[in-house]
Amino acid sequence: MTTVLASPPDKLAVRAALDSGAFQSGVDNGRWRLVEFEWPFVVFAISAATRPNSPKEFGLRIDLSGYPRQAPTAEPWSIDRSGRLIASERPKGERANEVFRCDWEQGRALYAPWDRIGLESHSEWASQHPAYAWHPGRDLTFFLRCVHDILNDYDYLGI
Repeated sequence: MTTVLASPPDKLAVRAALDSGAFQSGVDNGRWRLVEFEWPFVVFAISAATRPNSPKEFGLRIDLSGYPRQAPTAEPWSIDRSGRLIASERPKGERANEVFRCDWEQGRALYAPWDRIGLESHSEWASQHPAYAWHPGRDLTFFLRCVHDILNDYDYLGI
């Protein structure tokens, strides 16, 4: 008798999110792309507005364990080096400086109400920022759109 291991529910939910029309629309429009899937971590490249001497996209290594019940948590990621972005490689700008901080949680998470570590550290964010706070009704594209918006905002300066 062959034993078939079932995928955990969170992994199945992520696979469904990656197959969704909303996610594929973002891919088709060049907003993001899937780079690597090694459960529970998924690496995405998020496109950024053109700025002098700056990359066209930024990597995020996202831990999706517990998805969608738990918020994803992402660390800014060098796709080339397969490692966390250092301070000089991180996006700059008013909003980007807040979200892509290196001086908080050793740079291992986004300082944002849609990020698991950010939200767990600031429980008041759910009520203070309901339009941006993660809840189980959100999906992966919500998370990616929030980051894409910052990297394509008027105040984004590049690196």
